[in-house]
Amino acid sequence: MRRTLPRRALTAALAALGLLCAGAPHLAAAAPPSGKAARAPARKAARGGGAPIRKAAHTAGAPRSAAAAPAEAPLDLALPVERITLKNGMRVVLSPDESSPTVAVAVTYDAGSRDEPSGRSGVARLVMDSMARSSRSLPAGEPQRLVAERGGELHAEADVDRTTFTAALPANELALALWIEADRMRAPAPSAEGFEAQRRGAIERRGAVLGAAHGQGAIRLRELVFQGYWPHEHPALGEADDLAGAELSWVRDFHAAHYGPNRAVLAIAGGFDAGAAMALVHEYFDGIPAVSAAPFKEVPFPEQTSQRTGVVRDSAARAPSILYGWAVPPREHPDHHALALAASLLGRGESSRLPALLVGNKAVARSVRVAIDGHRGPDLFSIDVRPAEDARVGDVEKLIEGEIRALATAGPSQAELTRARRLLQSAFVAGLADAGARARALGEHELLFGDAAHLNGELARYFAVTREDVQRVARDHLGPTRRTIVETYPPGLPGASLPPRASAGAPRARGGARAAAPEQDAEVAAPDKAAEKAAPGKGAGKAAPSKRADKAASGKGADKAASGKGADKAASGKAASGKGAPGKAADKAAPGERPAKPHGAASRPAPDPAPTKPAKPTKK
Repeated sequence: MRRTLPRRALTAALAALGLLCAGAPHLAAAAPPSGKAARAPARKAARGGGAPIRKAAHTAGAPRSAAAAPAEAPLDLALPVERITLKNGMRVVLSPDESSPTVAVAVTYDAGSRDEPSGRSGVARLVMDSMARSSRSLPAGEPQRLVAERGGELHAEADVDRTTFTAALPANELALALWIEADRMRAPAPSAEGFEAQRRGAIERRGAVLGAAHGQGAIRLRELVFQGYWPHEHPALGEADDLAGAELSWVRDFHAAHYGPNRAVLAIAGGFDAGAAMALVHEYFDGIPAVSAAPFKEVPFPEQTSQRTGVVRDSAARAPSILYGWAVPPREHPDHHALALAASLLGRGESSRLPALLVGNKAVARSVRVAIDGHRGPDLFSIDVRPAEDARVGDVEKLIEGEIRALATAGPSQAELTRARRLLQSAFVAGLADAGARARALGEHELLFGDAAHLNGELARYFAVTREDVQRVARDHLGPTRRTIVETYPPGLPGASLPPRASAGAPRARGGARAAAPEQDAEVAAPDKAAEKAAPGKGAGKAAPSKRADKAASGKGADKAASGKGADKAASGKAASGKGAPGKAADKAAPGERPAKPHGAASRPAPDPAPTKPAKPTKK
């Protein structure tokens, strides 16, 4: 009998949050919906158009409990999942747990930096900022104020292949969360002055990331790994010239093309009644028209046939760093779960291979992080090593490459594989304890795999990976001819006269392509901070070349990205605004997102008519 995930493991954190958030709202009479009617005494049929509610295979309430089973059996993740499609094409996913005191709404759009046209890099992040800070009926900062007053929080994130907005609130405030998301889906409403503030903020973020220690190396790694493939090669931060020339019309055009209901998944998780929730969804979303933009069109990915290298001279760095990167198959590929286990074997926890060897045994490194992004299209597998003070970079690289070669030739032991599975499972389950993380994970699986219930099978897919699978993917995807290495040095570092791995390369062409697609790279100098209008410490994001869950990492940085705390998520294609709980999704070892509070900058638009307030529920 398979072990079952206890219900308490998913709801304990929510209960604690609910106790802290309890209390009556304090709002003006003309404010958006209050939470008094968010729950209904009984489940009602969804009114209006759309497909009938269909239950996935695992829908019997919260996760079940069972007797202990063999150690190699994964937890039986059985989140309830109900799926509905509205007439305008928006997909709705419901995962109710009526014992939970909180509810979370996540809207995931099928749009990200990969959809940006050449010459308009950074526009996806600008759209996210505009939508996060204000809406048609609420001026800048008002969404955050309303939600915070009622004991909740908002989070927004722009990624390579999706954009997600999450609202987490006490369970009686579901109407407010849905109203806010519907209002900003209709259109962003920044004034010219508000947009200019956002544009300046984007320039400052870019300068802060490139000006932070090792920030340039993370972005350079991504450019070289995805060389010649514009959707992933260009930084989601935006190119300096593009941000300098950005216009408000770019935001309006990009939103109109990609942010309609037929390009979105609405997921609700936590304490709510499904019938009452669907009544609100129909009320607020049915009237929003679909958009007509064509979906993303995949372009050929140029095959890498020899090692690529780059050297960065970073004035903010105080010590060298080494970044390895490989372009690996996308998240939906059968090899992706085995690659996630390979990342865990190499870098998750102090006893994994690279930390044990480099930090523990040889003492030639201060830290090691290994990660896999988990994107559609070609994905990124990366290793970030910070050498010890007296270590030679070349010697450390030989040890790294030898350990990868050993994994590819001999594979892991069964004990190693068991340990890696258990660590990954622990992070995965802990990440789903938060309603916001569950909503994001379910929405992401509905968007990427066409069925939110796909999330329930993730642990079983990881546990099905064999020693031979790990050995094979390490051999096929992590070989020397497919790798990219970027070394970062402080300028004038004594002893940095080691022969660099790079030679002069052709200059980069506009739009992300290279003139001759060289396999090696010249040294990259530190950016001109004045030209970039850098504001260190202001608007800086988080770590970089990757951030995804199956990311393996050493020590307390286990679930973080592979390029250091100071780098922006946009280096891996991700930028976030808002505040949320940890957790990632899917094959991410820790489902969820790392948040940062959104901030308003737009002036007040002409408001829409006030929404209809829900009727008071009948007392149970």
